[in-house]
Amino acid sequence: MDTQPPLWATLFILYILSFMITMTRHAAVAAGDTRLKYMAEGGDKRAKALIEFLDGHSRIMAASVRFFNVFLLLGIGAVSAMFEPDLTALLPIPEMLALLIIVIIAALIYLILGVFLPKGIAGKKPEVLATRLLPLLKVITYAGMPFVSVPGILSKAALKIFGINLGEQNEDVTEEEIRMMVDIGSESGAIDDDEKEMIHNIFEMDDKPVEEIMTHRTDAVILWLEDGADEWEKIINETNHTRYPVCGEGVDDVVGVLNSRDFYRTMLHDKNADLKSILREPYFVPDSLKADEMFQRMQDKNAHFAIVLDEYSGFCGIVTQEDLIEEIVGELYSEYDEPEKELEIYKIPSEKNTWLIDCGVEIEDVEDELGIEIPDDDDYNTFAGLILDVLGTVPADGETPELKFGRMRIKVTRVEEHRIEEAVVTLEDEEPEKKENNDTE
Repeated sequence: MDTQPPLWATLFILYILSFMITMTRHAAVAAGDTRLKYMAEGGDKRAKALIEFLDGHSRIMAASVRFFNVFLLLGIGAVSAMFEPDLTALLPIPEMLALLIIVIIAALIYLILGVFLPKGIAGKKPEVLATRLLPLLKVITYAGMPFVSVPGILSKAALKIFGINLGEQNEDVTEEEIRMMVDIGSESGAIDDDEKEMIHNIFEMDDKPVEEIMTHRTDAVILWLEDGADEWEKIINETNHTRYPVCGEGVDDVVGVLNSRDFYRTMLHDKNADLKSILREPYFVPDSLKADEMFQRMQDKNAHFAIVLDEYSGFCGIVTQEDLIEEIVGELYSEYDEPEKELEIYKIPSEKNTWLIDCGVEIEDVEDELGIEIPDDDDYNTFAGLILDVLGTVPADGETPELKFGRMRIKVTRVEEHRIEEAVVTLEDEEPEKKENNDTE
């Protein structure tokens, strides 16, 4: 090719400058404030200088970097276009096609050298790179200042003509922008995966109703007013909970909440005390209440335990402050908690299309594991709820009823304390008529 060496050298220099500018800016942005302060307190003068520089020049620095990146990109495009005669001389193709090929190649190289590679390198040790490249950062900022300041002043003047004042613009950061910044920080290593998950969980709380968080009443430990102190003491010793809902004539008749400390304190002084007198007023909430509002209400009322009611004012579950906190930080365990079962749906290898299912599993998990669709129904969320809905009655302990639902043949294998614990599910092949219809479609 007849292209002169200076043309190649110019293009190479433009790519290197783009690489250095992007890496310097990304390192400065990704550098953690806490780490830089720690380095500065340890005597690192460059870290202290970087903090002082960013405090007063971060906005103009970002504008200068954008200016030089655009300038360099235009320069790369212009220089690359000069290679078009050499490519058409080498290959028998039209000039426009040759120019298009050159632009695509130049853009790909720019993305690698001017975007992805420098960001990847800067994200590994941003504090070290940012402090060492501080002189270059200052040169970029001060050199670009005239080019970004003058257009900025002219833009403000033009906007005033249309009655727009930039100082009055809404600078509120949206939830999506915060989520995006968290994701970027996670990719660069500035934010840990656990921190990222907690931040996202906080935002998701305003969309999550309490009924998705609560412990359903079938899983809750309930004390009955008629049972007496001895039975209460036995249940408290077996379950080791702090608070219990207490019901009177029926499960929907919640007469109070028992704090186990109140119970033992009273029993020490008078074993014949009126149990109803030591109950605390129950705090009722609707199941449609959002989790974030629920958390705020419980804090305002200093309530640690709430009774969740459905639309018919029926007792449907309980929720605690711990349940709400776990939605943010993940599962919390005490020394009394038993480890959760890891396996909820187990494929039985010796039998065709057969699974052993823990009936407390969510319907969506059964659909995913078995590869089927189960019709939506507001009456149940768990596999046990589906079985109860089909049976229409609660099986007695030890019973093993069998039923059919869609393509599933279900045999209940364990019922304890009127709760369906496990079932074996066999998935039948699709009906021939349905297969023929699918083939026709």
